[in-house]
Amino acid sequence: MPTLEYELAPPKIIGASPLELERSLTSLYSRVECLKGVVDRVLVTSSVIGIPRLPSVFTAASVKRLIPELWVGCSIRTCDYLLHQSFKVVSEASVARLDGVLLVYGDKPIFGSSYRNYPSHLLKIVRQFTPSTSLPKIYLSAKIQQDKVNIERKLESKPDGFITQIITDAQQILWLRDVCKANNIELSATLLAPSPRNLTSATKMGLKWQPDEDLAIQLVQTLFNEGVGISLTSPWSFKDGLEFAKKIKSVM
Repeated sequence: MPTLEYELAPPKIIGASPLELERSLTSLYSRVECLKGVVDRVLVTSSVIGIPRLPSVFTAASVKRLIPELWVGCSIRTCDYLLHQSFKVVSEASVARLDGVLLVYGDKPIFGSSYRNYPSHLLKIVRQFTPSTSLPKIYLSAKIQQDKVNIERKLESKPDGFITQIITDAQQILWLRDVCKANNIELSATLLAPSPRNLTSATKMGLKWQPDEDLAIQLVQTLFNEGVGISLTSPWSFKDGLEFAKKIKSVM
């Protein structure tokens, strides 16, 4: 059964006082409470472009402690860590009893260095040294462009599934759906909630996208019918994202 996941970002830390961070975390917990019962999963995401935020593992672990019955995962930017450091971070996610981890490479961070620590290589190391029974589900990101060599290399590391980049048409990833079915792993497609406020993100990513709710619902239904889950993101309006998540829930 395809799942509905919602992406939430941890609070930004640049220039924030401890009191401001505490308030931001309280606001995030309130959002998760609103999502409970609407979505199947919550994924706490690191900033792909490297904006400094509270660590995703720490933030997701805090959410999990508050709402243990909810599926909670996080993303980890592997380029932020040396290999042994990222191995420790994945272990922290396991100790926190998170349900899932998405490994992404990420863009060069705004501050500090980046390392050639590729997600599929890290996952191979994790699989080699950690019993699978003690790990959360581990996912890798997937481009929507067909790249057989890239996907086969990622499959060698034995991910539990793929989560795609933002898509605008189901046809973009039907090839990947077939790959996932053949390997008996999950596939979730990332969708941008159809809010005018999210046009900023679409423009920055060069997407040919318009906030058309009817088309978005049609896309959701097509993906569900194809056995593909949804990872919903609404970076510029939580309220609009929540309302669209409720509409998705009504058609599942």
